[in-house]
Amino acid sequence: MAGQGQSERIDEYRVRPYERGDRDGVLSLLETEWGHRPGRDWFEWKYVDDPYLSHVPITLAERDGEIVAVQGYVPCRLRRGERTVPALKPVDAVVHPDHRRNGLYSRITERGIRRYRQRESALFFNFPNAASLGAQQQLGWSEVAVVPTYYRVHRPGELLPDGPAAGSVGRAADAVTRTGLRLCDRFSPADGTYDVERYASPPADLLESIYETRVPRAFHALREAKYYRWLFDAPTLAHTAYVATRDDRPVAALVTRSGGEDGVLVFDSVPLASRHDAFADLLAAVVADNADADVLSVTGGTLPPSLLARFGFVSYELPLVSRFCHPTYMAVRPLANGDDGGRFSRRALADPENWCVSFLEVKD
Repeated sequence: MAGQGQSERIDEYRVRPYERGDRDGVLSLLETEWGHRPGRDWFEWKYVDDPYLSHVPITLAERDGEIVAVQGYVPCRLRRGERTVPALKPVDAVVHPDHRRNGLYSRITERGIRRYRQRESALFFNFPNAASLGAQQQLGWSEVAVVPTYYRVHRPGELLPDGPAAGSVGRAADAVTRTGLRLCDRFSPADGTYDVERYASPPADLLESIYETRVPRAFHALREAKYYRWLFDAPTLAHTAYVATRDDRPVAALVTRSGGEDGVLVFDSVPLASRHDAFADLLAAVVADNADADVLSVTGGTLPPSLLARFGFVSYELPLVSRFCHPTYMAVRPLANGDDGGRFSRRALADPENWCVSFLEVKD
């Protein structure tokens, strides 16, 4: 077995952890796959400045000095009740088109498993697509569930495929949707019980204090101020916090994320897994502020489905919606040998009833 900081060479490929000087090679590979080159500020934020690790969490493969496969990891503290463990979320897995079908994805992933089994992390959890999920299951991942996602679609015409009738059909669909949402908002107004304060720069310490008022027993990423601050510092993305107060006391909050390819996300809620009645006023404020967005999205673990239905959100399982939205799978892999998974068992981790995830967990 290769050592912690060593590389391994089976054939012409060298599989190893990230080393100083690899950044531009990683960015070039991502550009090849994504069609645009991520900025250095993005790389520094995501892989250098995170609040938990002292190294760049990437495993990669190179041939003749060229980086041809990468697998990145995003750290968090996974909490259930009063217990927390360090965890990593595999992200940004890319193999150069000219080097596929050589087992490189499996090899850089296995390298990561060996590396972090000896280090600070207890498990991997992530949200692969259907193709990646199959590959990960062969490497020891367990599928948890499909993450229930809800959408408030303002302009369904934007989701229709191009075609001769797309314009007229899209306009008709948009008109029908506007009418339906207008009625929904008219007959399900905000309760008006709470004052809602908006923060263009989300107050991390305040969000942590609200989170700590009611911590769920389900698995979730620990909402602590330093983690929030790092997430909200993501380049090119904007976050807005909506905080509900009563008698000048903050009691609940929603955070939105915008600026990415996913439209506007209801990114997080605190208290987690709560049916706090302040969420009605908060969601009303979010909907009003984002009337120009094509789509608002939220996970079922963020807000109660009954409240989402009241504000015109529909499930990903609705046949019309499912035609345009791919399911979001969740999978886990304990890094400890055997089935005990360290401090949390594989059986517990693979049970969807034991999880509460918002887009804070799902996105990176």
